[in-house]
Formats: sequence, structure tokens, C-alpha cells
Amino acid sequence: MSEKWSFAVIVLVSIVFIGAPQIGAQSANDDPYKFELGGQFTLLNLSAAKVVSTSPIPCFAPVPCPLGVTIGRSRETEPGFGGRFGYRAGRYVTFEAETNFFPRDRFFEDGRKVEGLFGAKVGKRSKKAGFFGKARPGFLYASKGDFQFRQDSACPAIFPPPVGCFNSTGKTGFALDVGGVVELYPSRRTIVRFDAGDSIIHFSDRHVPVLINPPTGATFPSRVVVIAKPSETTHNLQASVGFGFRF
Repeated sequence: MSEKWSFAVIVLVSIVFIGAPQIGAQSANDDPYKFELGGQFTLLNLSAAKVVSTSPIPCFAPVPCPLGVTIGRSRETEPGFGGRFGYRAGRYVTFEAETNFFPRDRFFEDGRKVEGLFGAKVGKRSKKAGFFGKARPGFLYASKGDFQFRQDSACPAIFPPPVGCFNSTGKTGFALDVGGVVELYPSRRTIVRFDAGDSIIHFSDRHVPVLINPPTGATFPSRVVVIAKPSETTHNLQASVGFGFRF
């Protein structure tokens, strides 16, 4: 996520905490409902690896010549859905557990994904609306998050190696969701919820596939190769809309 988005998230959380005291909150005795259960549709703008330039290395073998590869980032928006359970521990704090599933099984964007978050939202609510800040650590699992070299493959001695030399495996990274929540209450027991925030995701060292288009004048076609991707932490905008019940 860009610095502009990070700044926007900070502003949003600040507004939530500054504005919360202005809301006429119900007392704990006036609100008997301790639990929340709901579902949501979510969009995650996730960082992915992308080749931004290549430089051929001269060779004379009858195989594709090795390349010098420069890797940058692209962004892909992953749609998903999930469920959420909450326990209201007091007037201002609700502990939450949330799971989201992103079903698109796309080769270059780590395959299908499962996100699990466990944390709290803090703020105030009135009879009609609530404003909260949230911080929820957890994980993001990617079904094609890493590519491991196949021991039984006979691979050409070129760099980067072709994707046929590897098998895809799952990879789990640390996730932290920070941002703001706005809730509307059509009735005492129903919730319409809007979330926006920064999903901070950390993956350790791994190998990922990328598409290489040949440079001008090259005699070989486009091909998919696997490159080493060092440990990294990315900032990713995530927004959700959902519906739930209080009981």
C-alpha cells in the first residue's frame, strides 16, 4: 500500500478515537447483548511480484539464454468473503475473531488464500451507530505461496529456472489488520458494518513464478520462470461490508 493509503488509515483511526466521545453511548446496563455474529464481503488489494525489466546474458547453447531480471511490484484486488464472531467485553471493547476466504486460484498471485484475524475493536456506540478503531493480528495462508524445486526433474542449467522444475506449496505469513469500523444499527439486534484499513502482511523468504517477456531482438518466446523472493512486509488496503446479529 502506498504512503498515501497509510496516511489515510492513520487519519481514519484518529477520527474514530477523537469522534467517539461525541457519541452518546448506551450504558452497559442498557445493552444486554454481549455477542455478535456476522458475515462480510471483502476486497484485499494485494502486492504481487512482477518483472519490470530483463537483460540477456550472451550464450551459445541451443537453449534459452539466461537473463538478468529486475523485479518490481504489481497490485491485484482479491475479492473474498468470510465470517466474524465478537464478544463485547465492556462498554468500549469488543474482542473479535474473523476469517476470510479468497477463492481465485490464480497462478501468479499465490493461488487461493485464507485470512484469519484475532483482536479487538475499541470505540463507542449509540442506538443508531458505532465508531471504532481496530487492531487484529493473525495470518494469511496462500495455497501457491512458495515453489519448491522438484528433485525428480531434469532441468536445463539456465537462470532463472523454468517453472516446470518446481512444485507449488502453501505458505503462511503473519498479518496485522489496523484501521477503522463504522456500524449502523437498523434495529437493536442487527448490524450493518463497514471496515477499511491496512492489512500488513509479512512473508519470509520464498520462491514465486513470474512471466518473462523477451527483450527486443531476442529469439525465444515468453516463458514462466521461478525466482527467489526475499523476506518482505507489505501494506495492503482492505475494505469490507457486512451484516450481523447481536445476541
